[in-house]
Amino acid sequence: MKVWIGSLLLVLGVSLGAQTSPAHNWHSPSEVVKKIKKNFSDINSYSADFLIKTEDNKKEKQMRGKCFYKRPGKIRYNFAEPEGDEIVSDGKTLHIFIKRLGAVGKQDLTLDRKNTSGPIFTTNSPDGLNRLFRKYHYKFDTIEQPRSMGDATKYFVLDLDQREKIGGFEKMKLFVDSESYLIKKAVATDGRGKVTTISFSNINFSEEIQDGVFNFHMSGNAKIVNNPLVSEN
Repeated sequence: MKVWIGSLLLVLGVSLGAQTSPAHNWHSPSEVVKKIKKNFSDINSYSADFLIKTEDNKKEKQMRGKCFYKRPGKIRYNFAEPEGDEIVSDGKTLHIFIKRLGAVGKQDLTLDRKNTSGPIFTTNSPDGLNRLFRKYHYKFDTIEQPRSMGDATKYFVLDLDQREKIGGFEKMKLFVDSESYLIKKAVATDGRGKVTTISFSNINFSEEIQDGVFNFHMSGNAKIVNNPLVSEN
């Protein structure tokens, strides 16, 4: 499960959008998607807190921590719960470290991605969002857009349905801040009904982040699994 979450975070974690908040007077899902993707090119770096909740057969589990992003396509997720887990990418290689297993998934992000059945990930954020909306049908979940979800913020809510049922997350729901176009939350459901919710808070675009943050330091005792998301074949 952590591997599939890793592939989703690689896209959503860099989809927080730009800080601009232009006015709008349209209610079109395609225009919302265009604005989200356009804003990607304005992001230099950010940090944020993240919370991941999973629900499976009435059993709930949560993971939390802090994430970092720096252009182009560098990410780090430091987990406080479960403590010690990491998801790190320097834009070329993705590492997913699961401490309790002593295992590292090492994914080459430079492989030929002509294999269209592979999971969603890429080396830079614009391509990641293009791929996300290319692999999923999307529409507003209701006619009322944007709308309040119980707080002061109004959201555009997009329903995504996987075009080809290839495993992983078959359906998603994205909650997009109608003023900033930040994707504040995503709810993803796999073919067995397991639900994963990822939300971001305390987003900081002004924090200075050094390149060294995105270096993964391998434990000498860790077992390496190469290319768990997609191979060259």
